[in-house]
Amino acid sequence: MFLSKEFISYFILHHHKTIQTKNILIIYNNPTLLTTDSIDPNGLTLLLGIEGGMNLSFLLRNSAVEYLISSNWENDFPKSEYNASWDWVSNEINGAVYAIHEDIENSNISPESISEGIKIISNDEVSSIIEKNDVIFVY
Repeated sequence: MFLSKEFISYFILHHHKTIQTKNILIIYNNPTLLTTDSIDPNGLTLLLGIEGGMNLSFLLRNSAVEYLISSNWENDFPKSEYNASWDWVSNEINGAVYAIHEDIENSNISPESISEGIKIISNDEVSSIIEKNDVIFVY
């Protein structure tokens, strides 16, 4: 599913003013490099730019867990001051980052190489994460 930047911007700004959305979950099913660049196509910049109390959570599923390890994406993308690792998201913006244990087991990364700021959950716990959020985006 792909949501255009314009749709995300309209949806968040409209609902932020009308229902005071506070909990937002973004689910990634494929490896995704987040950036704080204003042209970031995944909407992180739009979410960070909204004023007001908001809790961001990210759920990494399937092959998205590959980018939990910076070395797995650093060779694929040019270095940039705007690149944001999942460690950065967890530590700097206090965004909860969840990864599925079963997907990590099926990947080529070792659980020991994952930062302590990343919360490892099982597939059985996903529904409780979803229920805690007002808005969910799936990429």
